[in-house]
Amino acid sequence: MKKILLLFLLLAICSCSSEYKKRRYSVREARFAKVEYHEILGWNADHHLVSLNTFANSCKAIMQKKGGSAISGLTSLGGKADSWKVICENLQKNKITTNTEARKFFERWFTPYKVLDSQNSALGKFTGYYEIELNGHIQKTNKYKYPVYAPPPNLTEHKGRSHLSHTAINNGSLRGKNLEFVWVDNHAKLKFMHIQGSGRIKLATGQLMRVGYAGQNGFEYKSIGPYFKEYNAKNVNSALDMMEWIERNPKIGKKIMGKNQSYVFFRKIDGPGPIGAQGIALTPERSVAIDRGIYPYGTPTWVDTYLPSTRNYLQRHYRRLLIAQDTGGAIKGAIRGDIFFGHGSRAEEMACYLNKKGKMYVLFPKNVNVPSFYRTS
Repeated sequence: MKKILLLFLLLAICSCSSEYKKRRYSVREARFAKVEYHEILGWNADHHLVSLNTFANSCKAIMQKKGGSAISGLTSLGGKADSWKVICENLQKNKITTNTEARKFFERWFTPYKVLDSQNSALGKFTGYYEIELNGHIQKTNKYKYPVYAPPPNLTEHKGRSHLSHTAINNGSLRGKNLEFVWVDNHAKLKFMHIQGSGRIKLATGQLMRVGYAGQNGFEYKSIGPYFKEYNAKNVNSALDMMEWIERNPKIGKKIMGKNQSYVFFRKIDGPGPIGAQGIALTPERSVAIDRGIYPYGTPTWVDTYLPSTRNYLQRHYRRLLIAQDTGGAIKGAIRGDIFFGHGSRAEEMACYLNKKGKMYVLFPKNVNVPSFYRTS
């Protein structure tokens, strides 16, 4: 039973915060209790300078807000943009170079709040996502035969139509339309790049191509995890196991992957990446995806949870200050975070195994009124 339950969670574990995951959720509620910094376990031991530099990246988006406007049009929390802009302006004027200075900066400008859910529980769920890596070529070859598609013209008008279903596209409905801009050698990893919403493609020429989310076909995202048990797939305990199993069993793997008719289109990304929903590049293990219906982008978020036990790593405490810079259809709730781990083998293991309970604190500007109760649908 434990393995069956785990299979239902697998794709949420290796979750990405991509906007194309559209699901229905009930009303979400959050409660906020003002605390002092000394009440946050591990606060003084963190590397606050990295977090502050990550917040400075969010300031690039915050400074674009109009004076007098809300910091977010998606939530009433966070107050006016001006309350955040003055912090960003002060940060730009002061050269902060040490962890102590960075910690004091946060303490000077922000008030911490412990987050509770509607049942007054302080425990929530934390998962991870990462930038998956594939091998590719700008031309189709016998080795590189799986296409990465740019969105077709007038995508909005065609969303949800049968010719753009995952199955139809895999059967060639977009073939010959000059939408393929790179080809990869691993169908299973390509599938999971669709789930992640972004990726790194190492070209045969030695160059690196970054790709990011550019649209979705209009079909609802559906987790494929539960379907592995129908084919007696053994030792499938993580998304990594899924990818490897599909690669070893391509025919059955194609059937399983076809259970999800959602399909994502990509674009090339120049410069650092991937790009989060706030519109800026994410920082490994300092950027977090949150529920955008509750928290505004740029919110400093303290996470107190555990890293998972994986193939090569042991479970251990994980306490650090992250910045809310992304979101996702599966990221809903008061105490719900999806931690971005970057790229590489460690990032892959952490992201694909992480599914832990933990506590969360959020920091809001001192002159912003934060209600003790917040409700949104």
